[in-house]
Amino acid sequence: MVPLELGAVGPPDSGQDPDSGRPWPAWRMWTGLGAALLVGAVVGIVANNARNDAAEYAEVDLIRGTVDVEFGSPLSSDAQRLYVNLINTGPRELEILSIDVDGFTTMTGADGGPDPVTAAPGEWVQVETNVEADCDTRPPGTLQVHVRTGSGEQSVVVTGQPGDDQLIWAWQGGCQSADGTGVFIGDTRTISADASGARIVLPVTNGGEEPLTVSAMDATTPGFTMTTDPLPIDVAPGQTQQVTTVWTVADCADAARFTEATIAVTIHNESMDTRVSQPLGNPTLIELVRLTVRVCET
Repeated sequence: MVPLELGAVGPPDSGQDPDSGRPWPAWRMWTGLGAALLVGAVVGIVANNARNDAAEYAEVDLIRGTVDVEFGSPLSSDAQRLYVNLINTGPRELEILSIDVDGFTTMTGADGGPDPVTAAPGEWVQVETNVEADCDTRPPGTLQVHVRTGSGEQSVVVTGQPGDDQLIWAWQGGCQSADGTGVFIGDTRTISADASGARIVLPVTNGGEEPLTVSAMDATTPGFTMTTDPLPIDVAPGQTQQVTTVWTVADCADAARFTEATIAVTIHNESMDTRVSQPLGNPTLIELVRLTVRVCET
């Protein structure tokens, strides 16, 4: 019968080297424990660094600046287009996907809304949104900003500045008056027209109760450019100022397809600028069609 191999049998380890009979060095006795502690420390450091990196990538610091308002969005006669200026004061680049303005209802067209805006650290950007005033909720000046960072998507609350009344003014324009800013363009008249351009007078009327200043007027009719008399001009309540403009064809392909003549009027009122979209009447539309024929079909 083959004896069983039981291995070494005897008293437990005495803490001595079996070959020399000398005690083990103290460092040998603590090697295993030290290695285990070292592994645990490394794992802890890596996990902590990962948490710190994730927190840093998720950090979002945005500050809101001014808000520019454009009445008469094509989405709705009651809609406004807000251009919100934001600065990224955080450490990393981020994408601003969209914004919701408290006190307003965000309107989304068939295209799903504006494209995301990339904001580098320390950079001012302008984010566009189409809204309708929620007349039951006076805006507190805060925004819900939807962003994408290195750690994913999130929403953050961005407050306004002390004394900031731009959103209040925009909200009042949407809720408390039918014509918003009070400015409108009356019946136009043509002074002269040939292939070099059409000189058209635009009567600018202030239908509101407060004085306003027209600081800029720009053509928003596809295919055309427009210059004006020197601006700004002041328009008292209930008064009309005549502004002479010169229209020229900039792109025949676009000019051949336009269906409505429009301009954007920038007014200064109550310490803020507002850009107002204004349609022009049939006389201007007909004159621009004639100008297109003279320039592009001869």
